[in-house]
Amino acid sequence: MPLELLSNKVQVESGRPPLLFIHGMWHAAWIWESRFFSLFAERGYRTYALSLPHHGKSSGPKSLNRLRIRDYVNCLRQIIEALHEEPVLVGHSMGGFVVQKYLEKYRAPAAVLLASVPPFGLLKATWRYVKKFPLAFLKANLSLNLAHVVNTLPRYRYLFSSPGFSEADLLAYMQKAQSESFLAYVDMLGLDLAKARKTDTPLLVIGGAEDRAVSVEEVRKTAERYGVEPVIFPQMGHNLMLEPQSEKVVELMSAWLEEL
Repeated sequence: MPLELLSNKVQVESGRPPLLFIHGMWHAAWIWESRFFSLFAERGYRTYALSLPHHGKSSGPKSLNRLRIRDYVNCLRQIIEALHEEPVLVGHSMGGFVVQKYLEKYRAPAAVLLASVPPFGLLKATWRYVKKFPLAFLKANLSLNLAHVVNTLPRYRYLFSSPGFSEADLLAYMQKAQSESFLAYVDMLGLDLAKARKTDTPLLVIGGAEDRAVSVEEVRKTAERYGVEPVIFPQMGHNLMLEPQSEKVVELMSAWLEEL
């Protein structure tokens, strides 16, 4: 099962673990390339970005809608074993949830949850979206095609961006967006929630104050479940790795990793 794995190909000194990025719903490995790859390269980090099955250029053994969160976890494990070194895991949104589920069974040198789906799921986030775009949500459910959640500029902007994004950039990102597994979404609604008490991997939990997909309250509650203090960036939305001020996020992550 070929999986897309992008890298910034930086050669680093021995002893510094690489970073492995896991994207969120509707996106793929490309979301990390434009900013995080180069910003971490400047700081001497080798980075990888995985496209989960049927995202980006990755294929899969099942159709997209039949994939479960556990399938994504298994693919993450497959990639980690192929790297022959344990990476720091950086999961965004659904990718953060995948990291949490991975850490129920395995350990990592460290992990970063960026605007992560909370361990208690997406019910509140779904309700916020339904109140804003009820017809789009109905269409997505009737067709079992979650692309309808994000396939217009107003809907994409609502979920992913702060006011700092240009319309041209947003349009380019939206045009790369795709559908998402309906079963994976149902897992995150409540069918297969994360067991926060099971991990002892060092965690950094980060959110954006302008995030309408995962609220500041949900980021704080996620951090509380893991016994850490969250970091909330003002004037940033859900897609922290694409924000005009994303270098501030990288600076924080780098400083935290150096302390470890």
